[in-house]
Amino acid sequence: APYFYFSITGDVELTAPTLTFGQSPATPGASLMSSSGARMAGTLALGTAVGLPPAPELGTPYYWKLPKNEGNIFIMDMQGDPDRTIIRLNHRTADRFPRGTIITMMFSEAGTTVKHNGYIKLKNNQNFVSVPNSSISLMAGGSASW
Repeated sequence: APYFYFSITGDVELTAPTLTFGQSPATPGASLMSSSGARMAGTLALGTAVGLPPAPELGTPYYWKLPKNEGNIFIMDMQGDPDRTIIRLNHRTADRFPRGTIITMMFSEAGTTVKHNGYIKLKNNQNFVSVPNSSISLMAGGSASW
């Protein structure tokens, strides 16, 4: 089976589950692991959540808010209208993903545009337009940009 290996070269916060046996009470959470290097083996699973269009009453059809802390992979639910445009993602400070976070948006239908602009920088300065069963991955820049 294939395994993923990576080296940690900077400061990170990494935890591992704690197992207890016998009469010892289980302790919630886990302690931080520290080392000058690390290697991980096995399957890396990311959380999946649903991305919904902005509510019409907000008056911001191009400003999308993906549910932070629910995953990195978003099934984009166009609610029957795939002819939509995404210009900004999680633009409010409280809603932003940490710098370096990689997200993937998955589209089941054709026609949704992710627009290259000052907030979403895309390869070759080209817009992304979904086709059936397509996806796009973006990395958070630590501000309102991707």
